[in-house]
Amino acid sequence: MRRGEPIIGLLASDMRFGNRVKEIASTLGVRVKHVLSLEELPLSIRVVIAEKREGLDDRGRIILYKEDYDSVVELVERASEIAIGELKYRLAAAAIDPGKNLGVAYILDHKVIRTKRYGIIESLLDDLRRFMENHSKAEKKYVLIGATSNPENAKTIAQKIMKTLYGKGVIVKLVDESNTSKGVIPRMRGMSKDEYSALILSIRNILKLR
Repeated sequence: MRRGEPIIGLLASDMRFGNRVKEIASTLGVRVKHVLSLEELPLSIRVVIAEKREGLDDRGRIILYKEDYDSVVELVERASEIAIGELKYRLAAAAIDPGKNLGVAYILDHKVIRTKRYGIIESLLDDLRRFMENHSKAEKKYVLIGATSNPENAKTIAQKIMKTLYGKGVIVKLVDESNTSKGVIPRMRGMSKDEYSALILSIRNILKLR
């Protein structure tokens, strides 16, 4: 059982940017403490989104800068992932759709915290390793790989992932991905087909991992 709730700090004077951060964080179940100075933030808030790089005294916090990310969505998802990861949780998982491009949904405690598309498997392996290392204290760690459309490709990907995550206590599973494209939930704007398939795959398997 978690104690408290995930919360991120926001250091920004641009209200439009601030409101966008809050909107995205709300969909992820994360609170935002918006301030104009780091001194206003409680020390218990360990991750902060900053609008500008200004030589800030981080006081041991993790500060994520707007300019380092391709989109506000990616920035907030990363901050939320860190904030959620600092609380006690049971499950860390990644669901992979091995299509033409690799679509992945990352999950903490049965909540999808971000989706991403990969053109090459090496980038996926790097992110999976970091994700599982960042959340090594999770009681259960899984990688789910859809195996219906191209079983041999899925097996090859699974072997590479198992080699990368060897010794980290991660269970790699090949699962049936049929019906992942039948629109159980609407695809969000900007989400690729592969990311969407991975998201649906994760939702279909979440209850099985409880």
